Amino acid sequence: MKLPINKFILFEKLNRLTLTLVFLTLSFTICCNDDDGPSTPGAATLVFPENNSECTTGIEVDSVTSRVTFEWEPSERTDIYRLNVQDLNSGTTEEYTTEAASLGVVLQKGHPYSWTVTSISNDIPETTRSESWKFYNAGDGTESYAPFPATVISPEQDETIPVGEGSIALQWEGNDIDGDITAYDVYFGNVNPPETAIAEDLDVSILDGVSVSPKTVYYWRVVTKDSQGNRSESEVFIFKVN
Repeated sequence: MKLPINKFILFEKLNRLTLTLVFLTLSFTICCNDDDGPSTPGAATLVFPENNSECTTGIEVDSVTSRVTFEWEPSERTDIYRLNVQDLNSGTTEEYTTEAASLGVVLQKGHPYSWTVTSISNDIPETTRSESWKFYNAGDGTESYAPFPATVISPEQDETIPVGEGSIALQWEGNDIDGDITAYDVYFGNVNPPETAIAEDLDVSILDGVSVSPKTVYYWRVVTKDSQGNRSESEVFIFKVN
């Protein structure tokens, strides 16, 4: 004998099945939305040429150039590396790309350079840049080197700062592989490049009490001097006062 079908029970079962399917669909959607996608590539760790050093391992190309091999530790989630090498004497920058964690580049002998490595992923547009290191490419018969151009600490490049009490401190960093920096001259003003020396023969890398006015853009640079009579000029640093 066939048992009668309870339409109400059948309706409830179908209802529960529908709700379950809806719940599973929503859960899947939420999980997919929680996926942030590919992460930005990691920062490369620079290895060689070492920071603030003299590179003596370059292979001679001719009387004025040698080939230096740059090396860095591979970074995560990176497909391509972009090596930027700047000649600190001329200010010119050359850019190279490679999938490897090293690259040989022909450089001028006796010139100071800075270099960075940018990590690039094929999956996303965001990139990650390494630290910036400086070195001298060894020159034939060079007994002493000029100091590296000073680098800015404060105010940071292109920073906008509050006027405060009407004066600020300028701070920078100087390095010399010979270790014989003797003094700094500071040029400051609201024209580019600044031509007025507001301090000379400083034996420290900070200058306090520099007067500034609101709504003004300022430019400054540092000349670094050593005991051998060598000099180097920094790039022009820029900041704005609110």
